[in-house]
Amino acid sequence: MIERTLILEGTGRSLRLGAGETLLDGLERNGYRMRRSCRNGVCEICQITLLEGEVVQRYPAATLQGPTADVLACTATALSDLRVEIEGLRMPGVLAVKKLTCDISAIEKLNHDVYRVRLHLPATGSLATEFYAGQYLDIVLPDGKQASFSIGSAPEMGRELELHIRHIPDSAMSTAIVEHLLNQPSVQIELPKGDCYLKATEVAADTRLILAAASTGFAQVKSIVEHLLANQHSNPIHIYWAVRSADDFYLDKLPEQWAREHTHVMMHHVVSEPDGSPDWAGRTGLITEAILEDFSDFDDVEVIASGSPGMVYALLDALEAKGLKQEQMKSDVFAYAPRPK
Repeated sequence: MIERTLILEGTGRSLRLGAGETLLDGLERNGYRMRRSCRNGVCEICQITLLEGEVVQRYPAATLQGPTADVLACTATALSDLRVEIEGLRMPGVLAVKKLTCDISAIEKLNHDVYRVRLHLPATGSLATEFYAGQYLDIVLPDGKQASFSIGSAPEMGRELELHIRHIPDSAMSTAIVEHLLNQPSVQIELPKGDCYLKATEVAADTRLILAAASTGFAQVKSIVEHLLANQHSNPIHIYWAVRSADDFYLDKLPEQWAREHTHVMMHHVVSEPDGSPDWAGRTGLITEAILEDFSDFDDVEVIASGSPGMVYALLDALEAKGLKQEQMKSDVFAYAPRPK
């Protein structure tokens, strides 16, 4: 048997199937995902339409030819080059957004207005989900209203998710979310969402990372840092965490532990309104000023910014003036609050 070409109708893409490799194995080896439930004991979910070519199917045993023959990707191997149509096919790197009901396993107050919420994902394969470090989820309340929160745990934590939720008393939505989390055993979520994420396998060896966060934007930073450390990356990681008052910091010992145990991790706390923090002896001012004090060039830098649109665009403008290119910065702000053209 020899390698065959599999053309994916409607995508402009094709891939090579190994000798004797099933269509499903070849698709997944190349990063594609399609509907299937073989491992849960449900067969005939991975049906695809064969438009051109010939396959041999192990079960049900048959030799099938296009056009418009239905084959099972998990048992079919190619006898010729193929052209197929696959409903719901996901491209490499694209994760499916799912709505799940999670147990609320713990909730604790970290400072005067921030709660750490721990969620436990369902175990069943049909409800399993994936996310990338830096993505977010939506909490969906029983009345259908929803709000977005960065996932504060790394993908390597499996079924355990962590959120950092700031309670804003003047916001009815914020209060409703906190009351639900404090008083109910479970919550509905939608995930994963967001294009601002980082994959350890795609970080170049010579890249310096700047992770800039304001307030609970630290949750996104936490997910990314723990993902990198879990994958033993040694790229320089400069974390800038800005808050108005020193009382707004939380989980203080965690970033200190990162920096203490990993010499390539540098932690920078910045207080923007020091008049309200008379005992604060650390850095003060704006996060943009702190970064520009530490960096004279940005040729090999990648920036991930998590904060308000005002903070993110001010940072982008300041760094672009020093040579940073916009494609070197990622932020969810660019998607939900784009600048007018």
